[in-house]
Amino acid sequence: MKVNLVLSGGAARGIAHIGVIKALEELGFEISAVSGVSAGALVGAFYCDGYTPEEMMRVVKEKSWLRFLRPTVPRLGLISLRDAEKYLRSMLSAERFEDLKRKLFVGAVDIKSGKTLFFDSGSLFPPILGSCALPGIFEPIKYGNYLLVDGGITNNLPVEPLLGQEGLLVGVDVNPNTSMEKVGNIFQILVRSFLLSVRSNVDKRKELCHVVIEPSIYSYSPLSLLKAEEIYRLGYEKTMKVMSPYAQ
Repeated sequence: MKVNLVLSGGAARGIAHIGVIKALEELGFEISAVSGVSAGALVGAFYCDGYTPEEMMRVVKEKSWLRFLRPTVPRLGLISLRDAEKYLRSMLSAERFEDLKRKLFVGAVDIKSGKTLFFDSGSLFPPILGSCALPGIFEPIKYGNYLLVDGGITNNLPVEPLLGQEGLLVGVDVNPNTSMEKVGNIFQILVRSFLLSVRSNVDKRKELCHVVIEPSIYSYSPLSLLKAEEIYRLGYEKTMKVMSPYAQ
């Protein structure tokens, strides 16, 4: 059975998306298209480029990508993503959306116009990086006349590009609303504030999906990179439970 997959943002919780993909493959589903935002856009790009879930997990756990997040003099953001583009170019074989092995849509917001944009053609890297550019933390990404920031601001479950396409529409939400016991630093506050603010734009979009998968990652911080294996496993386990009836 064909599946069209919608992957939400959620920072490190997005690692659960990799477990979701692994389970779907084991159950025999054919993932024909992915629409993602922020962490979901990153996972979608690697998967549509041909990476296996195991290969994606190796990339996550190596953490070599962290050195490409460069602090900058605050003007439009605390961290520059310029070097991150070099990293993505070294890791992905595709340079354009058209070069990917599966159809990919990436959601981002043009901060100048306030419009939500869905990219599925042209250069691959600016939309992906823009989709991940959390306002206040990362510098916005210039792309043509656009100034792109995290697409989750307006749409953290970008179902729209996949509506009406053949197959089961499966949404994956990895951004549960949970209490925060300890506040450690400004980054935790900024990420927490952002993820709380995007909850309101998700619920209505869940109703447009045939199936919604919500991994049980309530106790994990959006910055829980050290818990990558656990987050991956929870995505896998929830998907096996939810999707097994559809595989028969």
